[in-house]
Amino acid sequence: MLGVLALNAGRLTTRRELIESLWGERPPSSAVNVLHTHAKHLRRLLDPRHSPRGQDGVLSTVGDGYLLSLAEGVLDLLRFRRTVVTAQQAESDGDPARAAALFREALRLWEGDDPLCDVPALENHPKVWGLKAERRRAQLSYWDLMLRAGNAAEIIAALAVQGAANPLDEAVQATLIRAYQAMGQRTIAFERYEATRLVLAEELGVEPSGELERAHRRLLEEREGRGVPRIPRQLPAPVPDFTGRADELALLDAANARRPPGIAVVCGTAGVGKTALAVHWGHHNRELFPDGRIHLDLRGDDAEHALSPHEALGRLLTAVGVSDQDIPADTQSRAACWRTETDGRRLLVLLDNAASAEQVRPLLPGTHDTLMVITSRDRLAPLVALHGARRVELDLLPRADAVHLLRRLLGERAGTDPDSVDSLATICARLPLALRLAAEYAGAQGHLPLTGVVTRLRRAGPLDLLDLGGGAAIRHVFGCSYRLLDAEAQRLFRLLSLNPAPHSTLACVAALSDIDEIGAARLLDRLASAHLLRCDDVGRYGFHDLLRAYAAEMSRAVDRETERQAATDRLLEHYCGTAVEASNTLYPGWSECWRHAGLALRPSGVALSPGAALSWLDSELASFGTICQFAVRQGRPERAVTLAAALHRYLESGHGTEALSIYECAVDAARRTGDSEGEAHLRTNTGVILRLLGRYAWAADELSEALELCRRIGNRHGQARSLSNLGIIEERLGKYASSAARHGQAVALYREIDDLGGEAAALTNLGNLEESIGEHTEAAQHFLASHDLYVALGDRAGQAIALSNLGQSYGLLGENTLAVAKLREALSLFREIEHRDGEATALSNLGTALCHQAEFDESLWHLEQALEIFQSTKHRYGEASVLNAIGETLRTMGRDGEAAQRHRLALAIAAETGDEDERGRAVAALESLG
Repeated sequence: MLGVLALNAGRLTTRRELIESLWGERPPSSAVNVLHTHAKHLRRLLDPRHSPRGQDGVLSTVGDGYLLSLAEGVLDLLRFRRTVVTAQQAESDGDPARAAALFREALRLWEGDDPLCDVPALENHPKVWGLKAERRRAQLSYWDLMLRAGNAAEIIAALAVQGAANPLDEAVQATLIRAYQAMGQRTIAFERYEATRLVLAEELGVEPSGELERAHRRLLEEREGRGVPRIPRQLPAPVPDFTGRADELALLDAANARRPPGIAVVCGTAGVGKTALAVHWGHHNRELFPDGRIHLDLRGDDAEHALSPHEALGRLLTAVGVSDQDIPADTQSRAACWRTETDGRRLLVLLDNAASAEQVRPLLPGTHDTLMVITSRDRLAPLVALHGARRVELDLLPRADAVHLLRRLLGERAGTDPDSVDSLATICARLPLALRLAAEYAGAQGHLPLTGVVTRLRRAGPLDLLDLGGGAAIRHVFGCSYRLLDAEAQRLFRLLSLNPAPHSTLACVAALSDIDEIGAARLLDRLASAHLLRCDDVGRYGFHDLLRAYAAEMSRAVDRETERQAATDRLLEHYCGTAVEASNTLYPGWSECWRHAGLALRPSGVALSPGAALSWLDSELASFGTICQFAVRQGRPERAVTLAAALHRYLESGHGTEALSIYECAVDAARRTGDSEGEAHLRTNTGVILRLLGRYAWAADELSEALELCRRIGNRHGQARSLSNLGIIEERLGKYASSAARHGQAVALYREIDDLGGEAAALTNLGNLEESIGEHTEAAQHFLASHDLYVALGDRAGQAIALSNLGQSYGLLGENTLAVAKLREALSLFREIEHRDGEATALSNLGTALCHQAEFDESLWHLEQALEIFQSTKHRYGEASVLNAIGETLRTMGRDGEAAQRHRLALAIAAETGDEDERGRAVAALESLG
């Protein structure tokens, strides 16, 4: 009773509230009398000198209740609340140190985690829970103030205790992550976020939100800024209702317990659950791998589309945070880079669906800190014999486990008919994938009893065990679902197997099947409902690998070859036409380049908004290389050339690694078919990408060969384009005379063929060179001429580039007011057309011009924005240039130490890329700084 009165200190507590608090919904008939008795005892204890009748004093009877009135400072609850209010006021008044001290004082009034912890009867009282919430808010405010003051070490122990006690409290977990980050324990911070994310998903079925997600974002941003190694978390979601496999899981435990852990090979027939086992084990032991968990599907069950070691290494390096431009070009160098990146890191790497030991060997790390778990239908004997791999062989599930899995999948229906469940386990050959598909089939036939499901499966034909090629048991179970479809849905199911890409959009499906999108969507819904197709969060459809194989088999058996070829042609036409349409939308002047290059590229005719165009390109980026290779295999090499040519402007905006793979295939296709125009154009594109990646020597070789080919076939446009890009490279390498000659030749050739866009671009490049060597007046004249040409062409991107360059020239000529005006105009135009690299260049030039006007804070703000964009698009030349510009501004402000740091970063990038301009600029700045 005293506890309830204290919770209401200073306020009336009714008899009804007291009775409910003490006895709940079933109070004794004597409850009121008991309250009177308790009140008398309390008065004697609290105020023995006062009248026991209770009309006033410490405990007074007021109407139908009691009022506890205590002197100032007697009740800790009131002191706590008053101190918290004072702390909040101090924080509002801008005195965080006093606020933190007051919050600390308030929290010290608590003797344990729970109020009234010595009164268990009130544990679940609503006001007790409310008081807990008050304390939590005070704790969070105190911790936040301490973190902002740089005092993480003083609170980390208490925070860790609260974090362990409140795993679902996102605010507490976010604060703990911030504390670890502040103390430099970023790996632990990432682990805490991952653990919380998984608990939220498992316990509540939600993703992190609010403050927790912001804390994670701050970690990621700091990692980018400080080079903190990426912590990949790529394991697929674990299979629900995972059953059995205790012995096999123990073998994986043993493989990991070895020192060093090395390699585990999980092998077995198709559908036996190799991936499910590895993923289940990985999630269960995720805390043993603080540096990350990587998953890579090697696609070894599909000989045509299996990942080469070269491709696989590229993806693995990306997973551990190696940027595109830092991924080596050849396989041997990639393998060495992978060994370097994994050295000393405690990683779990799951290589899924390996075809052979030869496919896997280059992917092995150099040290054994990393555990490699490899799944394969092959036994991978060389890995066991030569590399000490532990083999974990999976057989069919034991009967008890197979029946148990079916019972879990079927739910209540299984309990009513155990004999049919046992029969289903037999029909499915105790193969996990077949068991799951049979359970799905039974669920779809909810109107049938399980005996009816068993009868249907038996009548359809006996199930066979799988062979290494993926056999009859799966074919039969798939067939049961397939035969439930109508003819239209069956046809679409078969045709979808023709697309080699991992997913298909609705537009792609419509083109492949030659039906409208509404009809295609209707059929896709049928397939997804029958579990013969999966749809991801962004509306793309894809097969499980075994379903794809079954669909392909059915297509070969049912569809005429002419129909299959026609569908393939429509698929390739869709990719090529949409790529051309997207390019025309985003880069409207680029079609003139194709025309002058002798390439006939036709758009799809389906209008795309800039946002839709970019979204489509981004979503299909991973598929473009596969489609190019597919076109060549299908005897349509011209489609590979078309697709690669259409993608150039998009690929040069930060997708260098993908571009090189695409161009390699397309150049070979053009060469084999004698398409010299296409080969020349694509080799020039390759040179441009290599230049943007800072690989100047390789780029120069490629462009020189493209130039020679263009001369042989009389393609003056190609000659001009190759010359212009060679001129840019020679400028970067400090070969200014040669660069000027190249640019001059390019301008002359563009004028000869009346290519105004090419002429404008060449004049821009010439102006850039002149600016590099101090000829600012000449540079401004060429930029102005370039701008006039772009205006005549209606090329807004070109106009923006010219304005940005012109503004930079005016600044170097001392015309700062005019420079700032032109640069602001350029920046606005770049943003309108969403040209990221152009926006960064304009921001950089504007920052420099503002520095010349002594507007230093605004200058730095623009330069830092430019740096962020260049880093995001992996534009290494731009990054070095803007770092030097930031250094120059900081030096002007007298911040020499910070300036030197930026110049050193610029010097490192310039040395890496061979950029003599920026290297010399950085060296000169550092020498002057001493």
